[in-house]
Amino acid sequence: MATGRKARVGLCGLGSFSVVIANTVQRSAKIEIVSCYDPVAERRRATAARYGCAQEESFEAMVKRTDLDGVLLVSPNAFHREQTELAAHYGKHVYVEKPIANTLDDGRRMIAACEKAGVSLLIGHVHRRHAANRKVRQLIDSGAIGQPVMVEANLSSGQGWELKPDEFRWRDDDTGCPGGALMTIGVHQADTINYLFGPVKTVFAFFNHLHIPAPVNDVTTTIFKFESGMLGYIGANFASPRTNWMQVYGTEANLTRTVARPDRQFDSERRVGPDESTRLEMVKKGSTTPQRVELTIGDPMLEEIDEFADCILTGRRAETDGRESLKALALIRAAIESSKSGLPVEVER
Repeated sequence: MATGRKARVGLCGLGSFSVVIANTVQRSAKIEIVSCYDPVAERRRATAARYGCAQEESFEAMVKRTDLDGVLLVSPNAFHREQTELAAHYGKHVYVEKPIANTLDDGRRMIAACEKAGVSLLIGHVHRRHAANRKVRQLIDSGAIGQPVMVEANLSSGQGWELKPDEFRWRDDDTGCPGGALMTIGVHQADTINYLFGPVKTVFAFFNHLHIPAPVNDVTTTIFKFESGMLGYIGANFASPRTNWMQVYGTEANLTRTVARPDRQFDSERRVGPDESTRLEMVKKGSTTPQRVELTIGDPMLEEIDEFADCILTGRRAETDGRESLKALALIRAAIESSKSGLPVEVER
């Protein structure tokens, strides 16, 4: 593939989060939206007008275009496998907004289709790219906290109160969004802890439906043991004000990472992103005073979209490729199984 030009992509799935993706593309010097598709004609027309791109009446019509290098899938989880397979069949590189799919079988089929076609598959796990999470990785690798022994993380919000019956997240099964809050937003923490600490071995989880109108699990608690012996916890709910934090415990120091930003401000998204609202603190052994850790502020979404462009234009391998992204999904599927059986579950490889 020749360099010195922009990667040309189609955007599929034109709901609220597609605005975040499309606005990020506009900030990039490496990629541009050529066409868009959504089954809702009004969304197609609005997106085409807003971003100056073409619109298609079917997904296949879009991926058959000879002037497209790839596609950005911001569609419901249950469509990811079919759309990825079709895009790969027509030689298109594929970006999929997290999670990779609802099921491990679908995820593996997506990987196989892209590998067979020789195209890239990048999954949009943007949270690991945030400045504080990158810094946590650096501190762990440098030995600054000693040996990590435990991690706790929570990502919750009140967005469950806004779910409507026409949204795929309303359905708590494989046709919609199984696992409720854990699959929708807790998946960010699941990817981040895998990135920081390696594979999870065993999971035990409680899910419950307590408050929101949608018949999905709005409160989830998942504990787990890593292959290293470390222990961990992820909490995710759909029924409280937004919170996003991670606590890392080490033999020489503890780290606290917090992100303070409002819920679901997608349409106004935003040059000011999560990195600007992130705080990282360290408490060293023998001290009770938190020390602020300085961060290099970046643009995580732009980094991710630019990486996808590089995959197309230069053959770069995606950091969060299909195989890497299966790890977060495997943790969540084990948690779903555990919540139903009431037993610990081994994470599938």
